[in-house]
Amino acid sequence: MKGFDLIFAASAVATSLLAGPALAEGTGQGLVPWSSDALGISAKVPQGWTSDEMPGGGILFSAPDIDPHKTAHVALRAHADQGADLTVAHEQLLHTILLDGDTVLSDDVTEDGFAIRSKDSFGKVTLRKTQRLDCAGGAVLASVQTDYPADLAEGMAPLLADVPGTLGCK
Repeated sequence: MKGFDLIFAASAVATSLLAGPALAEGTGQGLVPWSSDALGISAKVPQGWTSDEMPGGGILFSAPDIDPHKTAHVALRAHADQGADLTVAHEQLLHTILLDGDTVLSDDVTEDGFAIRSKDSFGKVTLRKTQRLDCAGGAVLASVQTDYPADLAEGMAPLLADVPGTLGCK
């Protein structure tokens, strides 16, 4: 990676950190609009959840007041689409999930992406959705991942169910 690319990447991360948390603030239950100029995407995320930058880019939202390793999460990532083969990406992800010993609960493939819902041996339910978006600035490959442990399923499943469907262009 050239020096300019590193500076650009650092700038993008800083922008997403500044824009991400500020646009998702709130208290209480339900979903609120969130967007990131740096990622070029928007979605609805749980109101009042904390946010943080993920290694490699993206934003991670976590349910507040619970151990971060034992709580529910929403992760959003995006990058310019260079014509990625989504069939190969889908097969690789599915293979990884099965190698981890997880149970596949659903596997939906569309022309512009895929979504795989799985459950691990501890009961954690994870949905991984990857979607090609045709945004004004060009094609974007965006992903959203939601997960919650089994003991939080009653409250989190209905709250997080609509998040993947809100993924779109900024």
